[in-house]
Amino acid sequence: MKSIRRSNYALLAGASALALTTAIPGAIAQDAETEQRTLSTVVVTTQKQSESIQDVPIAVSAFDEAALETLQLTGGPDLVRAIPNVNFTKGNFSAYNFRIRGIGVDVISTTGDAGVGVHINDVPLISNRLFEAEFFDVERVETLRGPQGTLYGRNATGGVVNVITAKPVLEEFQANAQVTLGNFDTRKFKGMINVPLGETAALRVAGSALSRSGFVDNIGTGNDIDDRDLYSIRGTLAWEPTLNLRGWILAEYFKEDDKRLRSGKQYCAKDPFRTSFGGVPIAGPDILYTSLGCRDVAIDNPAALTGVNTAATLGGGFAIIAGLANGDLNLNPQDPDRRTIEASIDPSYEAEQTFISWNVEYDLTDSLTLTYTGGYNDSEVVSQEDYNKFASSVPYNTAGIPAGNPALAPVYAGLFPGGVVNDPQLGSSNRIFTFDLSGAIGEETSHEFRLQSDFDGPFNFNAGLIKSDFETNDPSSVTESYYVFSNSLTAFAQLNNALGGALLGGTSSVDGEGNPAGDSPLDNLDGTGRNYFRSITPYELDSLALFGEAYYDVSDTLKITAGLRYTDDKKEVLRVPTFLFTPNAALPDPLAGLPVPGADGDNAGDGTFNTQFEEVTGRIGFDWSPDLSFSEDTLLYAFYSKGYKGGGINPPQPAGNANAFPQFFDPEFVNAFEVGTKNTLLDGSLQFNATGFYYDYEGYQISQIVNRTAANFNVDAEITGLEFETRWSPVSGLELSANLGILSAEVKDTFGVDVFDRTNGRTDLITIKDPGSFANCVVSAAGYTTVLALIQNGTLAPGSTGGLCGGAFAGQESTFGVGDVTYVDSNGETQTVGGLTPFDGEAKDLDGRALPGTPETTFSLAADYYWENLWNGDYEVRAHADYYRQSESFARVWNTVGDRLESWENVNLSLRLSNTSDFWFVEVFGKNVLDDDVVTGIYTTDDSSGLFRNAFLNEPGTYGITVGKSW
Repeated sequence: MKSIRRSNYALLAGASALALTTAIPGAIAQDAETEQRTLSTVVVTTQKQSESIQDVPIAVSAFDEAALETLQLTGGPDLVRAIPNVNFTKGNFSAYNFRIRGIGVDVISTTGDAGVGVHINDVPLISNRLFEAEFFDVERVETLRGPQGTLYGRNATGGVVNVITAKPVLEEFQANAQVTLGNFDTRKFKGMINVPLGETAALRVAGSALSRSGFVDNIGTGNDIDDRDLYSIRGTLAWEPTLNLRGWILAEYFKEDDKRLRSGKQYCAKDPFRTSFGGVPIAGPDILYTSLGCRDVAIDNPAALTGVNTAATLGGGFAIIAGLANGDLNLNPQDPDRRTIEASIDPSYEAEQTFISWNVEYDLTDSLTLTYTGGYNDSEVVSQEDYNKFASSVPYNTAGIPAGNPALAPVYAGLFPGGVVNDPQLGSSNRIFTFDLSGAIGEETSHEFRLQSDFDGPFNFNAGLIKSDFETNDPSSVTESYYVFSNSLTAFAQLNNALGGALLGGTSSVDGEGNPAGDSPLDNLDGTGRNYFRSITPYELDSLALFGEAYYDVSDTLKITAGLRYTDDKKEVLRVPTFLFTPNAALPDPLAGLPVPGADGDNAGDGTFNTQFEEVTGRIGFDWSPDLSFSEDTLLYAFYSKGYKGGGINPPQPAGNANAFPQFFDPEFVNAFEVGTKNTLLDGSLQFNATGFYYDYEGYQISQIVNRTAANFNVDAEITGLEFETRWSPVSGLELSANLGILSAEVKDTFGVDVFDRTNGRTDLITIKDPGSFANCVVSAAGYTTVLALIQNGTLAPGSTGGLCGGAFAGQESTFGVGDVTYVDSNGETQTVGGLTPFDGEAKDLDGRALPGTPETTFSLAADYYWENLWNGDYEVRAHADYYRQSESFARVWNTVGDRLESWENVNLSLRLSNTSDFWFVEVFGKNVLDDDVVTGIYTTDDSSGLFRNAFLNEPGTYGITVGKSW
């Protein structure tokens, strides 16, 4: 005999795949006698108990699988179109940025935490495939807005995305399958089978696969790229052996192997060379130090397609030093089409994830339940691309003079016959090749215990503990790094070695030297060569948290909630230097940790940085359900929450600049005030929800590239916003829904140097290039013209301006008759330096500038119309249309013209015929039917790469037909 509890558990698991499919958007229940239309609601577990979403005093959006399919929310990036004040973009490396109410992750750091937590079945995942994988066989996807942490998981200052997979249904066989065919040679399959194993157990197996040809034309190779070839398979076993005990275990595997673009179109308005300054001519090598690579213009400006001046980049600059070039190697403008690039190679993209999770519930008493949730995740991504996405129009010199020394010409001729460089990773070529590789492997485990009450009285609670461990970037792994390969860098290393180490003060290794190159840089790569740039951060996290909430019913309609969380994050990084051209003798093992200078405790001499962040946070508030004459159900709530995100560890300081940035960056704190209301009106045919919030944002973490490494800093911000969500059935068969987000997210009391305008528009200052590091610096215009004049009259040698950024003339101002200059630093303080002393630049006042990726408005509108009981009552037709618009935003806090992200919109359409007796359907659909090429984000690279911008795009317009059947 089955227990009542077990039967209810099984019914809930089964109902989630059927009854919940009528929510957002969904069928409209209608009483045959009264003709009353009632909108359905999603059942969520955001407070660790099953509740209607309209009864939860949290700003949450939830979508069951039918809603995901109707709205064509195929994966994480699509959620922006259905949730107010949400933004998504890919990042330049292995990560992405999912923002809620302006909070995401703007640090480029392995040790940085995301502002939005990603969970699968309540298991927090630091490394995850939300960007790549598609949703399939899910019960629902919940997105909670606002700081989270007192209910479960790790801290999240912005919110949480929780994917709840469908669980096995006891004592019932179920199955479904669907096939999609579409443009771009799309082939997609999704399916599920649920098999009962007696009365107390069941097995559910589900899978999906997608194959699609490329969205982008690479005219450099003549191939279509940015295709998709991926699949997932998941198995879940559920068992309910007794009245009080139930649980499940899940295993899922994901794999992608294709030519997906990690970063899309590259934009740069070429910064030309100067031939004079202040009336003084510039000649010879001094010309090469006058270009910064790119200027700041809007990406929709045709000038942004002229490409980087390679002489201002590390790769192009060392080509000049090695005698392979004498100027800019990139003279051809780009094709203006956003989905056309000119790359020397096609990209490769490999992602893989093995995820195992489990859940056990035990009823200690009729009113106390103990839950244990655990997870193990092994996730990997490796991507290779053409770094500059241009095919050089200028070949290497056939008779160069390396390092400006004619005596070295014979050495050059022997190394590079005909101007051809034999690179062990990139092959043989007489033109500049520069590729990059971004790889990350993460392994994590979590164990969470919760005790939850269900007392009859006014008091209840939910208390828990979670232990999480994460590690990534094993230095012995070749793929766990960020690399930049260039045959010009290899050529310089080869030249140095041929000269016995004369250029670098010692010889340096060149991976695979003398071996034939393969199709991939990985074919001849052991990770310890000095002919390329490699950055790696071996990182371990040990996190422990205690959390809980208490609930007190003051009356039948008023409840007070108070929650607390204690978090202890221990972070450790092996201090591996970022190396390039470092002689073997100076760094025998480049992957060994360097001693930590000036540290004590655990940081003393063992090559690791260790830090710990402990914090107590919480929330308090109330929800009230007044009995109002005009409403069937009204909920009012108000809460104060304190969100917290741990700090982290910056990379090792650049060589020769031990104080370039702080070694650690601080945690973030969000003091969040929120009020909201949820209402069911007009006899159940209208739902209207509204939320208002104010965030006092302390220590917002943001990155800036400094000397080819990502340094992270803390600034303050202020965020305010409103959110409106509504659903309405005005007539039988018609359902309308709309969301509106209004957001103001601004930096407060912050100064920063804009790498595109280091002089802050001042004519008495000038920005120039350092020919050693290819970083940029600022000196006084008077000092620069003085050095130029001395070169002209023969007092100084040609090329002497190249020493300005290195401080060659610092302190000699009186000798040269150059005065001092004053400037504002990044702390907002006025500094005075000599006119020949280099500095980073004058900082701009950023107060009031918008946070990156925070459009002021997001708006979505959806309409569904149902024709039911057609053709003897066995058929139903549903027509669906949805529209989304996002206003403009900015990619950086400087909010310059080149940072502007255009407003964009999206339209989806579908028409579905369903047989309600034999359970099959046919659907035709169009996604992004306007075929807009949307730039969702921009990454600005550093000085040594020439300040080019990589843009990240949405997917183009797709259409097709889907056929499905359920059993």
